[in-house]
Amino acid sequence: MPHLEETIRKSIHLGSSIFPIAVIIVYDLYPEDGRLFLSGILAVIAIILLLFDLLKARFKPFKSFIMRFFGKVLRENELEGGMTASTIVVASAAFTIFIFREEIAVVALLYLSLGDSAAALVGKHFGRIKLVGHRTLEGSLAALNTCLIVSLFALWVSPDFGWYLTPLTLLVGSLVATMSELFYLPLDDNFRIPVFAGLAMELILPG
Repeated sequence: MPHLEETIRKSIHLGSSIFPIAVIIVYDLYPEDGRLFLSGILAVIAIILLLFDLLKARFKPFKSFIMRFFGKVLRENELEGGMTASTIVVASAAFTIFIFREEIAVVALLYLSLGDSAAALVGKHFGRIKLVGHRTLEGSLAALNTCLIVSLFALWVSPDFGWYLTPLTLLVGSLVATMSELFYLPLDDNFRIPVFAGLAMELILPG
């Protein structure tokens, strides 16, 4: 039941929404060094997850253990020894938080957790018009609309958090996040979505 497995995967993926929430909380508690503190913790977690990936690839008993509990939600390349999506998501969150200002990191990570999930779920269940690879028009439109909703919410709460975001910045960010999910590139989409969208917003947003 590939659709059910994809739904389970993306339901777990939605849990990465905790990262932008953590940015807001940690930055409020530690205004001066919150970025280094949070990105450092996430980098350590990513390294630990990477070690698990290496164990999974090299030691059959550990791979059998992982298969028993997580086999149904892992993709074929992950089962064959590739990095798991969770490792890449945590690493991309650490990188995104480290290089971008608070508001852009929050928005970019929400694009990943919500926009990417919407693309996969709608594309798998309702996608009919093929675009690139297994991507569909319906999935890409779902990603774009979700990113735009995230952008509108971010624009609405910006004054409360002291953020400076503009409609143009968020529109471009939404478009870049959607295109990053659509097109296949050497970088995993869990990494390229927040990083490419964040870079686009940083280039446009003054200050």
